[in-house]
Amino acid sequence: MKNSTRFITLALLSLALAGCSSVADLGVIELAPNVPKHIKVGDADWTITETRDANGKQKIFAESAGRKVTQKDIANGSAPPNALIGSTIKEAMDLTDLPTGVAVTGYFGAKLARYTIKHDAN
Repeated sequence: MKNSTRFITLALLSLALAGCSSVADLGVIELAPNVPKHIKVGDADWTITETRDANGKQKIFAESAGRKVTQKDIANGSAPPNALIGSTIKEAMDLTDLPTGVAVTGYFGAKLARYTIKHDAN
């Protein structure tokens, strides 16, 4: 009986900690040239676009639709130190050098996210 109580306690603690993850799992993000992909990360909407230049070099950029700046954004450096709390900020990221088919973890604005970029075969 004593061992089963420990096991139940450990199981409940494991379940509680598993639900406390602050990493957004976005899964696989499939991209095709010149076709914007819209995703929501935390409270922000993002558009990811894959383009190809005249030489066929692939480029991938992500841009937020805009979000309200919080004190936490200023404190952790995801917003400029002179940003006004409550003002709208847009962000852009270059994702060109990310590996294909490999899960990566990184920030989309102030939100930590795990995702895998998959490219169209074109």
